[in-house]
Amino acid sequence: MDTATALQTLRVQFGSNATGCTALDQGGWCLNVASPLLDGQADEVLFEHPDGQAREHGHFRLIETEHALAGVAVFPYDGAPEEAAQTLYRDLLECVGERSLYRVWNFVPGINDETDGLENYRSFNVGRFRAFKERFGEKAMEGQLPAASGVGVDDNSLAIVFLAGDDPVSFFENPQQVPAYHYPPEYGPRSPSFARGAVVNYGDHRVGYLSGTSSIRGYETIGEGDLDEQFAVTMDNVSCVLKTMGFASAMEPCSGSATAWRIYVRDPSDMARVSKLFYQQLGQEVSDRTLILQADICRHTLKLEIEGVFVG
Repeated sequence: MDTATALQTLRVQFGSNATGCTALDQGGWCLNVASPLLDGQADEVLFEHPDGQAREHGHFRLIETEHALAGVAVFPYDGAPEEAAQTLYRDLLECVGERSLYRVWNFVPGINDETDGLENYRSFNVGRFRAFKERFGEKAMEGQLPAASGVGVDDNSLAIVFLAGDDPVSFFENPQQVPAYHYPPEYGPRSPSFARGAVVNYGDHRVGYLSGTSSIRGYETIGEGDLDEQFAVTMDNVSCVLKTMGFASAMEPCSGSATAWRIYVRDPSDMARVSKLFYQQLGQEVSDRTLILQADICRHTLKLEIEGVFVG
């Protein structure tokens, strides 16, 4: 049964020893993620509202307002993540109902490990795809896919955080990349189910959500083994998507439109080089809005991934 209590905030806390969800003393939830913090503030607010109400549905703990919904779920499991992903995404889509799903963050245990001969990320994609297909149908689902990211965690619990609402949203792709949901079979039995970016129109302002972005052109990894080349291609992809989303100014040095940058690096020894290149391009001033984490990326050949939230 759903329950309602006053809640305010949904936070994510990185650098935890284990992935889990805890209640906040002041009201709300905190997702603790087993992803080592390399630089920046470990605590990040994803949603906050003084009139939020709590209700639980399936595995999700939710904060709901008249026009918005945010939720978090942590699901321990053994074996391949396919069933866990399908279960959580079924719950998620039931929670969202007739609202639009804007942004999803997925934290997948052992994302590049194999279970029963299939990489865990590819197994996760099968479960996620099936949930979307059940809800919308295979063709119609493409227009409903949110901005998203998926990175590894050092734990055995799949964690999902989402933002949804009644305000109109538009989804965007990168002209330099094949849409993830159209990847060929060599990248898994089912393609990843997400858009490259999303823009929500809140009336007096717009918020853009950049999905996890890496060194991929078309559908192929570029610069395997070369950190500098991967960084350059990643930033070019970021710039291209932001331009299509109407946030091109976010790539200008010292731009104030980015409220949060998040960078994942596979090898923590690459952090110094990545941060140097990033701040050389965008200005040292954005460091107080940038979080750098160690995490495995969705392809074992990728060294880094970048995402962001933008307001205009």
